[in-house]
Amino acid sequence: MAGIFQNYRSAHHPDGEVRLPLASAVLRGEVDDEAAERILRRRDRVLWLEMESSSLAGILIKPLSRACPGKRFVLTIRDVYSWCDSWIDHNINQPPDGSSPWAALDEIRLKVGEFRPTKFDSPLTSRSFPSLACYFQLWANHNARVLEALPASRLLLVKTHELAAQMPELAAWAGVPIETLRTDRNWLFAAPKKHHVLKTLDKLYVQETADRYCGTLMNTYFPETSWA
Repeated sequence: MAGIFQNYRSAHHPDGEVRLPLASAVLRGEVDDEAAERILRRRDRVLWLEMESSSLAGILIKPLSRACPGKRFVLTIRDVYSWCDSWIDHNINQPPDGSSPWAALDEIRLKVGEFRPTKFDSPLTSRSFPSLACYFQLWANHNARVLEALPASRLLLVKTHELAAQMPELAAWAGVPIETLRTDRNWLFAAPKKHHVLKTLDKLYVQETADRYCGTLMNTYFPETSWA
């Protein structure tokens, strides 16, 4: 999204030194929404951006939407299977630094300690990844958090595989001429190598885990997509 809006004051993961620890604190319940709202309001004035894209905004969506009542939002969403495969691909291609604050954030939002691996998770655990339930519950919780926090008047939902086709709608939503959007930069972070790890797991286990944690959202937005 930041690439698409490159002709404007846009940024990907802006203000990470503030928002990253704030997002971790919010997920741990160490800061309330009012305090987070005050911080985000001040930082928004400092950043002075026209557009930003960040998964941190999804974590902070409740206080962020109140801190910036004039802002409108875009939620890009893909089916849980391709999303999970992409996450794993990126971590195989570029192993994360275990000491980084991003790794600490992932530990929190994946809820690694709450979802113990099963015997069916061995293709993941053999690569030092957490259980499939960790990924699937994150996908569901992240998307549900945004959908529940924002009214339809402030949220445009775009399926990632339909992004190119929805450029006119995206431009209209942002109130900018479509010719100013960089349609050549709508897929900047594709994994350079795909490993298809999800296909190495038991098919029925993958489907049942998706149904358990993601069933409502998948049935709503991707009813035609299944794994088994």
